[in-house]
Amino acid sequence: MLVRRALLLRSSLAFNRQSVQAALRSLIAKLSTFKTVPSNGLALFCGYVGEEGKQKKIMTVIEPLKPLVSGLYRCDSKFHLEALYQQLEDSKTYGYMVIDGNGFTCHLLNGNCGKTIYRLDVNLPNKHGRGGQSKQRFERIRQIKRGWYTSRIAEVAISQFIDPVTCRPSITGLVLAGSAQLKDEVLLKLDPRLSGIVIAVVDVQYAGQAGFNQAVALTKENIGNMKFVHEQETITSLMEEISKDGQYAIGIDDTMYAVTSGILDTLILWDNLSVNRIELVKTLSPSDPPKILYLPPDKQIPENLNEEWKVRSSVPLLDWILEHYIEFGCKMELVSDQTNVGAQFVKGFGGLGGLLRYQVELPSNSAVDESASNEEDEFEYEW
Repeated sequence: MLVRRALLLRSSLAFNRQSVQAALRSLIAKLSTFKTVPSNGLALFCGYVGEEGKQKKIMTVIEPLKPLVSGLYRCDSKFHLEALYQQLEDSKTYGYMVIDGNGFTCHLLNGNCGKTIYRLDVNLPNKHGRGGQSKQRFERIRQIKRGWYTSRIAEVAISQFIDPVTCRPSITGLVLAGSAQLKDEVLLKLDPRLSGIVIAVVDVQYAGQAGFNQAVALTKENIGNMKFVHEQETITSLMEEISKDGQYAIGIDDTMYAVTSGILDTLILWDNLSVNRIELVKTLSPSDPPKILYLPPDKQIPENLNEEWKVRSSVPLLDWILEHYIEFGCKMELVSDQTNVGAQFVKGFGGLGGLLRYQVELPSNSAVDESASNEEDEFEYEW
Protein backbone atom coordinates (compact mmCIF):
# COMPACT_ATOMS: atom_id res chain seq x y z
CA MET A 1 0.00 0.00 0.00
CA LEU A 2 2.78 2.39 0.92
CA VAL A 3 4.80 1.62 -2.21
CA ARG A 4 1.75 1.97 -4.46
CA ARG A 5 0.98 5.48 -3.19
CA ALA A 6 4.57 6.64 -3.42
CA LEU A 7 6.11 8.45 -6.35
CA LEU A 8 9.33 6.58 -7.10
CA LEU A 9 11.89 8.41 -9.19
CA ARG A 10 15.53 7.47 -9.75
CA SER A 11 18.45 9.14 -11.50
CA SER A 12 21.97 8.03 -12.38
CA LEU A 13 24.63 9.46 -14.63
CA ALA A 14 25.70 6.03 -15.75
CA PHE A 15 23.05 3.70 -14.43
CA ASN A 16 23.28 -0.05 -14.80
CA ARG A 17 21.41 -3.01 -13.45
CA GLN A 18 23.31 -3.15 -10.17
CA SER A 19 22.89 0.56 -9.43
CA VAL A 20 19.16 0.32 -10.21
CA GLN A 21 18.76 -2.58 -7.79
CA ALA A 22 20.81 -0.76 -5.15
CA ALA A 23 18.61 2.34 -5.52
CA LEU A 24 15.44 0.25 -5.19
CA ARG A 25 16.78 -1.44 -2.05
CA SER A 26 17.55 1.99 -0.57
CA LEU A 27 14.03 3.21 -1.36
CA ILE A 28 12.41 0.13 0.18
CA ALA A 29 14.52 0.53 3.31
CA LYS A 30 13.50 4.19 3.54
CA LEU A 31 9.82 3.35 3.10
CA SER A 32 10.01 0.86 5.96
CA THR A 33 10.70 3.74 8.34
CA PHE A 34 7.23 5.23 7.70
CA LYS A 35 4.50 3.79 9.94
CA THR A 36 1.65 5.62 8.17
CA VAL A 37 1.22 7.03 4.71
CA PRO A 38 1.17 10.85 4.54
CA SER A 39 -2.12 12.26 3.33
CA ASN A 40 -0.54 13.58 0.13
CA GLY A 41 1.63 10.51 -0.57
CA LEU A 42 5.39 10.55 -0.99
CA ALA A 43 7.89 11.53 -3.66
CA LEU A 44 11.17 9.61 -3.39
CA PHE A 45 14.30 10.35 -5.41
CA CYS A 46 17.33 8.10 -5.35
CA GLY A 47 20.38 7.79 -7.58
CA TYR A 48 24.13 7.34 -7.79
CA VAL A 49 26.49 9.90 -9.30
CA GLY A 50 30.17 9.71 -10.07
CA GLU A 51 32.46 7.18 -11.70
CA GLU A 52 32.16 3.49 -11.03
CA GLY A 53 33.88 2.62 -7.77
CA LYS A 54 33.59 6.22 -6.53
CA GLN A 55 29.84 6.61 -6.72
CA LYS A 56 27.92 8.72 -4.24
CA LYS A 57 24.32 7.98 -3.32
CA ILE A 58 21.76 10.80 -3.41
CA MET A 59 18.34 10.23 -1.84
CA THR A 60 15.60 12.70 -1.00
CA VAL A 61 12.07 12.17 0.32
CA ILE A 62 9.44 14.88 -0.17
CA GLU A 63 5.79 15.09 0.88
CA PRO A 64 3.96 16.82 -2.02
CA LEU A 65 1.87 19.94 -1.48
CA LYS A 66 -1.20 18.19 -2.92
CA PRO A 67 -2.28 14.54 -3.12
CA LEU A 68 -0.68 12.51 -5.90
CA VAL A 69 -3.41 11.27 -8.23
CA SER A 70 -1.30 8.42 -9.68
CA GLY A 71 1.95 6.58 -9.13
CA LEU A 72 5.00 7.13 -11.30
CA TYR A 73 8.24 5.16 -11.68
CA ARG A 74 11.08 6.43 -13.86
CA CYS A 75 14.60 5.09 -14.34
CA ASP A 76 16.49 7.78 -16.21
CA SER A 77 19.62 9.93 -16.18
CA LYS A 78 17.74 12.80 -14.50
CA PHE A 79 15.03 13.32 -11.90
CA HIS A 80 11.55 13.88 -13.33
CA LEU A 81 9.90 16.69 -11.36
CA GLU A 82 6.97 17.52 -13.66
CA ALA A 83 4.36 16.14 -11.25
CA LEU A 84 5.68 18.32 -8.43
CA TYR A 85 6.11 21.42 -10.60
CA GLN A 86 2.44 21.21 -11.62
CA GLN A 87 1.43 21.46 -7.97
CA LEU A 88 3.24 24.79 -7.64
CA GLU A 89 1.00 26.40 -10.25
CA ASP A 90 -2.02 28.44 -9.21
CA SER A 91 -4.98 26.09 -8.81
CA LYS A 92 -7.45 28.61 -10.24
CA THR A 93 -7.36 28.89 -14.01
CA TYR A 94 -9.86 31.01 -15.94
CA GLY A 95 -10.75 30.76 -19.60
CA TYR A 96 -11.51 33.76 -21.81
CA MET A 97 -13.15 33.79 -25.24
CA VAL A 98 -12.95 37.04 -27.22
CA ILE A 99 -15.40 37.04 -30.14
CA ASP A 100 -16.15 39.43 -32.98
CA GLY A 101 -17.08 39.31 -36.65
CA ASN A 102 -13.48 38.90 -37.80
CA GLY A 103 -12.57 35.94 -35.61
CA PHE A 104 -12.23 34.74 -32.05
CA THR A 105 -9.46 33.77 -29.63
CA CYS A 106 -9.26 31.55 -26.57
CA HIS A 107 -7.07 32.55 -23.62
CA LEU A 108 -6.04 31.06 -20.29
CA LEU A 109 -5.35 33.11 -17.17
CA ASN A 110 -3.43 31.39 -14.39
CA GLY A 111 -1.73 33.32 -11.61
CA ASN A 112 0.22 36.09 -13.32
CA CYS A 113 0.41 34.31 -16.67
CA GLY A 114 -2.05 34.93 -19.49
CA LYS A 115 -1.60 33.14 -22.81
CA THR A 116 -3.46 32.65 -26.08
CA ILE A 117 -4.21 28.99 -26.80
CA TYR A 118 -6.40 29.20 -29.93
CA ARG A 119 -7.14 31.65 -32.73
CA LEU A 120 -9.52 31.52 -35.70
CA ASP A 121 -9.93 34.23 -38.34
CA VAL A 122 -13.16 34.49 -40.34
CA ASN A 123 -14.82 36.92 -42.72
CA LEU A 124 -18.53 37.07 -41.92
CA PRO A 125 -20.74 39.00 -44.38
CA ASN A 126 -22.08 42.25 -43.00
CA LYS A 127 -25.51 43.78 -43.44
CA HIS A 128 -25.92 45.69 -46.69
CA GLY A 129 -28.41 48.01 -48.34
CA ARG A 130 -28.99 45.99 -51.52
CA GLY A 131 -32.70 45.49 -52.06
CA GLY A 132 -34.84 43.76 -54.60
CA GLN A 133 -35.62 40.07 -54.83
CA SER A 134 -32.11 39.10 -53.59
CA LYS A 135 -32.41 40.86 -50.22
CA GLN A 136 -33.92 37.87 -48.41
CA ARG A 137 -31.39 35.49 -50.00
CA PHE A 138 -28.44 37.62 -48.86
CA GLU A 139 -29.90 37.82 -45.37
CA ARG A 140 -30.46 34.04 -45.27
CA ILE A 141 -26.85 33.38 -46.34
CA ARG A 142 -25.64 35.79 -43.67
CA GLN A 143 -27.63 34.02 -40.95
CA ILE A 144 -26.42 30.58 -42.08
CA LYS A 145 -22.76 31.63 -41.93
CA ARG A 146 -23.33 33.35 -38.59
CA GLY A 147 -24.90 30.17 -37.19
CA TRP A 148 -22.01 28.06 -38.49
CA TYR A 149 -19.54 30.46 -36.89
CA THR A 150 -21.16 30.40 -33.44
CA SER A 151 -21.50 26.60 -33.58
CA ARG A 152 -17.83 26.32 -34.46
CA ILE A 153 -16.91 28.49 -31.45
CA ALA A 154 -18.95 26.22 -29.16
CA GLU A 155 -17.11 23.16 -30.52
CA VAL A 156 -13.70 24.78 -30.01
CA ALA A 157 -14.66 25.68 -26.44
CA ILE A 158 -15.20 21.98 -25.69
CA SER A 159 -11.81 20.99 -27.13
CA GLN A 160 -9.97 23.77 -25.28
CA PHE A 161 -11.70 23.90 -21.88
CA ILE A 162 -12.92 20.31 -21.29
CA ASP A 163 -10.46 17.73 -20.00
CA PRO A 164 -10.74 14.66 -22.30
CA VAL A 165 -9.71 12.33 -19.47
CA THR A 166 -12.19 13.40 -16.81
CA CYS A 167 -14.79 14.93 -19.22
CA ARG A 168 -15.03 17.86 -16.82
CA PRO A 169 -14.04 21.53 -17.24
CA SER A 170 -10.31 22.12 -16.89
CA ILE A 171 -10.91 25.73 -15.80
CA THR A 172 -12.46 27.36 -12.76
CA GLY A 173 -14.58 29.87 -14.68
CA LEU A 174 -15.27 31.05 -18.23
CA VAL A 175 -15.64 34.62 -19.49
CA LEU A 176 -17.24 35.53 -22.83
CA ALA A 177 -16.16 38.87 -24.26
CA GLY A 178 -16.94 40.55 -27.53
CA SER A 179 -19.02 43.10 -29.36
CA ALA A 180 -22.63 43.06 -30.56
CA GLN A 181 -24.71 39.89 -29.99
CA LEU A 182 -22.29 37.20 -31.13
CA LYS A 183 -21.18 36.38 -27.60
CA ASP A 184 -24.81 35.99 -26.48
CA GLU A 185 -25.51 33.56 -29.34
CA VAL A 186 -22.42 31.55 -28.39
CA LEU A 187 -23.61 31.40 -24.78
CA LEU A 188 -26.85 29.72 -25.90
CA LYS A 189 -24.90 27.05 -27.83
CA LEU A 190 -22.28 26.30 -25.18
CA ASP A 191 -21.99 22.84 -23.72
CA PRO A 192 -23.90 22.67 -20.40
CA ARG A 193 -20.65 21.82 -18.61
CA LEU A 194 -19.21 25.16 -19.73
CA SER A 195 -22.33 27.30 -19.59
CA GLY A 196 -22.63 26.35 -15.93
CA ILE A 197 -19.25 27.96 -15.08
CA VAL A 198 -19.66 31.18 -17.10
CA ILE A 199 -18.92 33.94 -14.60
CA ALA A 200 -19.30 37.00 -16.84
CA VAL A 201 -20.33 38.18 -20.31
CA VAL A 202 -18.74 41.55 -21.08
CA ASP A 203 -18.55 44.00 -23.97
CA VAL A 204 -15.07 44.88 -25.24
CA GLN A 205 -13.98 47.24 -27.98
CA TYR A 206 -11.05 45.22 -29.28
CA ALA A 207 -10.26 41.71 -30.45
CA GLY A 208 -7.37 39.36 -29.77
CA GLN A 209 -4.83 40.18 -27.07
CA ALA A 210 -6.08 43.74 -26.59
CA GLY A 211 -9.62 42.46 -26.07
CA PHE A 212 -8.34 39.86 -23.59
CA ASN A 213 -6.57 42.54 -21.53
CA GLN A 214 -9.69 44.68 -21.52
CA ALA A 215 -11.84 41.70 -20.50
CA VAL A 216 -9.51 40.91 -17.59
CA ALA A 217 -9.79 44.51 -16.38
CA LEU A 218 -13.60 44.36 -16.57
CA THR A 219 -13.84 41.03 -14.70
CA LYS A 220 -11.27 41.58 -11.95
CA GLU A 221 -14.05 41.53 -9.35
CA ASN A 222 -15.31 38.18 -10.66
CA ILE A 223 -11.98 36.37 -10.70
CA GLY A 224 -10.85 37.58 -7.28
CA ASN A 225 -7.31 38.51 -6.24
CA MET A 226 -5.44 37.04 -9.21
CA LYS A 227 -1.73 37.83 -9.53
CA PHE A 228 -2.29 38.93 -13.13
CA VAL A 229 -4.75 41.66 -12.08
CA HIS A 230 -2.74 42.69 -9.02
CA GLU A 231 0.42 42.99 -11.11
CA GLN A 232 -1.32 45.20 -13.66
CA GLU A 233 -2.72 47.47 -10.94
CA THR A 234 0.69 47.77 -9.25
CA ILE A 235 2.56 48.77 -12.39
CA THR A 236 -0.29 51.03 -13.56
CA SER A 237 -0.06 52.98 -10.30
CA LEU A 238 3.65 53.53 -10.98
CA MET A 239 2.93 54.66 -14.55
CA GLU A 240 0.37 57.17 -13.25
CA GLU A 241 2.92 58.69 -10.88
CA ILE A 242 5.42 58.94 -13.75
CA SER A 243 2.88 60.63 -16.03
CA LYS A 244 2.21 63.38 -13.49
CA ASP A 245 5.86 63.63 -12.35
CA GLY A 246 4.89 62.54 -8.86
CA GLN A 247 6.37 60.38 -6.14
CA TYR A 248 8.26 57.66 -7.96
CA ALA A 249 11.72 56.15 -8.47
CA ILE A 250 12.80 54.11 -11.48
CA GLY A 251 16.06 52.45 -12.40
CA ILE A 252 18.56 50.70 -10.17
CA ASP A 253 20.48 53.74 -8.90
CA ASP A 254 17.49 55.89 -7.94
CA THR A 255 15.47 52.99 -6.53
CA MET A 256 18.28 51.60 -4.38
CA TYR A 257 19.05 55.11 -3.12
CA ALA A 258 15.40 55.48 -2.11
CA VAL A 259 15.37 52.04 -0.47
CA THR A 260 18.50 52.55 1.62
CA SER A 261 17.40 56.08 2.56
CA GLY A 262 14.06 54.83 3.91
CA ILE A 263 11.97 57.07 1.64
CA LEU A 264 10.52 54.29 -0.53
CA ASP A 265 7.01 53.15 0.36
CA THR A 266 6.46 50.35 -2.19
CA LEU A 267 9.26 48.53 -4.00
CA ILE A 268 8.36 46.99 -7.38
CA LEU A 269 10.82 44.26 -8.32
CA TRP A 270 11.13 41.94 -11.31
CA ASP A 271 11.25 38.34 -10.06
CA ASN A 272 14.05 37.48 -12.51
CA LEU A 273 16.33 40.49 -11.97
CA SER A 274 19.90 39.61 -13.03
CA VAL A 275 22.07 42.27 -11.39
CA ASN A 276 24.83 41.78 -8.83
CA ARG A 277 25.38 43.97 -5.77
CA ILE A 278 29.15 44.40 -5.34
CA GLU A 279 30.53 45.93 -2.16
CA LEU A 280 34.03 47.44 -2.39
CA VAL A 281 36.31 48.59 0.42
CA LYS A 282 39.52 50.58 0.24
CA THR A 283 42.63 48.45 0.20
CA LEU A 284 44.61 50.71 2.56
CA SER A 285 41.75 51.67 4.91
CA PRO A 286 39.08 48.96 5.07
CA SER A 287 37.24 50.78 7.88
CA ASP A 288 36.18 53.62 5.56
CA PRO A 289 32.62 53.59 4.15
CA PRO A 290 32.31 51.01 1.35
CA LYS A 291 31.43 51.72 -2.26
CA ILE A 292 28.42 49.89 -3.72
CA LEU A 293 28.21 48.96 -7.41
CA TYR A 294 25.28 47.39 -9.27
CA LEU A 295 26.52 45.51 -12.31
CA PRO A 296 25.10 42.85 -14.66
CA PRO A 297 26.78 39.43 -14.43
CA ASP A 298 28.59 39.95 -17.75
CA LYS A 299 30.06 43.33 -16.78
CA GLN A 300 33.38 43.68 -14.98
CA ILE A 301 34.43 46.17 -12.31
CA PRO A 302 36.02 49.29 -13.89
CA GLU A 303 39.80 49.04 -14.09
CA ASN A 304 40.36 52.38 -12.36
CA LEU A 305 38.90 50.90 -9.17
CA ASN A 306 40.97 47.72 -9.05
CA GLU A 307 44.08 49.36 -7.56
CA GLU A 308 42.44 51.37 -4.79
CA TRP A 309 39.46 49.14 -3.97
CA LYS A 310 38.95 45.44 -3.38
CA VAL A 311 35.79 43.33 -3.42
CA ARG A 312 34.36 42.52 -0.01
CA SER A 313 31.20 40.77 -1.22
CA SER A 314 29.29 40.10 -4.44
CA VAL A 315 25.73 38.79 -4.23
CA PRO A 316 22.71 38.86 -6.57
CA LEU A 317 20.77 42.08 -5.96
CA LEU A 318 17.48 40.16 -5.97
CA ASP A 319 18.62 37.98 -3.06
CA TRP A 320 19.97 40.99 -1.14
CA ILE A 321 16.69 42.89 -1.50
CA LEU A 322 14.58 39.91 -0.43
CA GLU A 323 16.70 39.60 2.71
CA HIS A 324 16.96 43.27 3.72
CA TYR A 325 13.96 45.21 2.35
CA ILE A 326 12.02 44.93 5.62
CA GLU A 327 14.85 46.68 7.46
CA PHE A 328 14.13 49.86 5.47
CA GLY A 329 10.38 49.84 6.17
CA CYS A 330 9.10 49.40 2.62
CA LYS A 331 6.62 47.01 1.07
CA MET A 332 7.61 44.84 -1.87
CA GLU A 333 5.69 43.70 -4.95
CA LEU A 334 7.22 40.99 -7.13
CA VAL A 335 6.17 41.19 -10.79
CA SER A 336 6.93 39.14 -13.88
CA ASP A 337 7.40 39.92 -17.55
CA GLN A 338 4.52 37.68 -18.63
CA THR A 339 2.04 40.55 -18.99
CA ASN A 340 2.25 43.51 -21.36
CA VAL A 341 2.73 46.03 -18.57
CA GLY A 342 5.25 43.73 -16.88
CA ALA A 343 7.32 43.40 -20.04
CA GLN A 344 7.18 47.19 -20.50
CA PHE A 345 8.36 47.68 -16.91
CA VAL A 346 11.30 45.31 -17.38
CA LYS A 347 12.43 46.68 -20.75
CA GLY A 348 11.85 50.34 -19.95
CA PHE A 349 12.98 50.59 -16.32
CA GLY A 350 15.27 47.60 -15.88
CA GLY A 351 12.82 45.70 -13.68
CA LEU A 352 13.26 47.92 -10.59
CA GLY A 353 11.20 50.87 -9.42
CA GLY A 354 8.90 52.03 -6.68
CA LEU A 355 6.57 54.57 -5.11
CA LEU A 356 8.05 57.16 -2.74
CA ARG A 357 6.60 58.30 0.57
CA TYR A 358 7.07 61.88 -0.53
CA GLN A 359 8.66 63.65 -3.46
CA VAL A 360 12.41 64.17 -3.12
CA GLU A 361 15.36 64.89 -5.37
CA LEU A 362 16.98 61.67 -6.52
CA PRO A 363 20.58 61.18 -7.74
CA SER A 364 19.57 61.12 -11.42
CA ASN A 365 17.75 64.45 -11.06
CA SER A 366 20.76 66.00 -9.36
CA ALA A 367 23.03 64.86 -12.18
CA VAL A 368 20.66 66.38 -14.75
CA ASP A 369 20.49 69.67 -12.85
CA GLU A 370 24.29 69.88 -12.58
CA SER A 371 24.80 69.21 -16.30
CA ALA A 372 22.15 71.76 -17.15
CA SER A 373 23.75 74.41 -14.94
CA ASN A 374 27.17 73.71 -16.48
CA GLU A 375 25.73 74.17 -19.95
CA GLU A 376 24.18 77.47 -18.93
CA ASP A 377 27.48 78.69 -17.46
CA GLU A 378 29.36 77.80 -20.61
CA PHE A 379 26.75 79.51 -22.74
CA GLU A 380 26.88 82.70 -20.69
CA TYR A 381 30.68 82.68 -20.75
CA GLU A 382 30.81 82.32 -24.52
CA TRP A 383 28.22 85.02 -24.98
